[in-house]
Amino acid sequence: MHKLWTRIFACAVGLLLLLFFSNDFGLIDIQETAIVVALGIDAAENGEGYDVTAQIAVPASTGSGSAGNVAVKNAKTVGEAITMLNHETGWYPTLVHCKLVLLGEKVTEKDVFETLDYFLRNDGVEDSCLVAVCEGTARQMFQAQSPVNDISASAITKVLSSEAQKSGIVAVNILKDFAKQYYSVSESGFLPYISVKSEADSQGGENAQPVFAGQNLCYRENAQPVFARQNLCRGENAQPVASEDLRRQKTSADSPFLKKNKRWRPKREPLPISAAATEGGAGGSGGQQKNGDGNADIFQADKTMLFYKGKRAALLDADETLAYNLADTDTGFAFGNVTMDEDGTPVTYTLKMKISKKKQKLFFENGMPVFTFDIRANARISDADKADSILGIAKTLLVDEKILHAAEEKFREELLSVFTRSAAAGCDVFALRQKLYRHHFGKYEKFKDTLLDSVQVRCRITFTSLK
Repeated sequence: MHKLWTRIFACAVGLLLLLFFSNDFGLIDIQETAIVVALGIDAAENGEGYDVTAQIAVPASTGSGSAGNVAVKNAKTVGEAITMLNHETGWYPTLVHCKLVLLGEKVTEKDVFETLDYFLRNDGVEDSCLVAVCEGTARQMFQAQSPVNDISASAITKVLSSEAQKSGIVAVNILKDFAKQYYSVSESGFLPYISVKSEADSQGGENAQPVFAGQNLCYRENAQPVFARQNLCRGENAQPVASEDLRRQKTSADSPFLKKNKRWRPKREPLPISAAATEGGAGGSGGQQKNGDGNADIFQADKTMLFYKGKRAALLDADETLAYNLADTDTGFAFGNVTMDEDGTPVTYTLKMKISKKKQKLFFENGMPVFTFDIRANARISDADKADSILGIAKTLLVDEKILHAAEEKFREELLSVFTRSAAAGCDVFALRQKLYRHHFGKYEKFKDTLLDSVQVRCRITFTSLK
């Protein structure tokens, strides 16, 4: 019996070794595969359909890497655009590493899940993929230049990080959670709204950054290098690109290279890669480098777009986004400003808040629905726009009751503003219909259509400090 189990164990080990050395376990051939790190989807400029921009990672020997943008225009569906990307370039796009789906602002005018359903059907896209809406078009957003020379998709992903979500700055959403909100009885959800603040815009267009122009791209005067899909034309003061003379020598029929290497054949046209941005330097985001004046594009995600039935319903500003995070998301810490009048002079305090409790409840009182918020947090003064005494700085953990009451009143007003604006647009961002369906199903049919208009909202926000 002992020998039998020994033989079974030996056979199992042999089988595992056979599988290990005969299977590539999903390894990808980087020479034949386009690693898509982000996808941007815009409404087609001409006619119906979509313009899809894929940001593709290009590894570099320095370890920092760069990225190229490839656009497919006038595709009927996102799936067709991905297929066209393969047909046009000869490279197979993989979405396993796609961490961001960026929607252009015009896409939100109709049901966005006419677009996002492709990612739900595709097993190659992770459910944790970030989804966001951008100001303008996603194509322009991917051309922005990060101040730390990251590729734009990586910079946006960092802005939408879990740390930013926990601090209450942004309202982050992923594909899985947004789909759950859309297919729930509330049919409402939210996405972060990305905008760009560019220093170059305030300088009257001096030292302009390169502009992408479809397949044939030209360098403008004093411009940084850009990606080219097929043809590149050089202008004055343009940076050098990959040597074409060497390629002509290799591909010419009379070249000594072909006579010596008869079996050599030129490889098919690769996807766009960055040219040298500066002498002795590697390409940055999309081949764009920070110019001599230090101009850069700063990504901001402090606004939130609300959706009802997949369409844009309302846009929350930074203060309303913070109030919404305090009440409904996984925010644990938050920073907020409170302005008070002291001796006739307005003084602004920055409070750091540690949230200890957040609770929502829907119940009925005298036959009418009542919805309550219960938020508790510990607050301390992080900064103020006045010169305080040494005693006031030493007692920074002890916040005056007037400041705490002012903060409570401010966030109460902002939270009510969020509810009022969303309800006016028909957006049930706090999932009241879902709570009604789960906990008061007997009254669902009666109140499902009038719940947002008839509900009474009560906010109890309590800030405390060390005593």
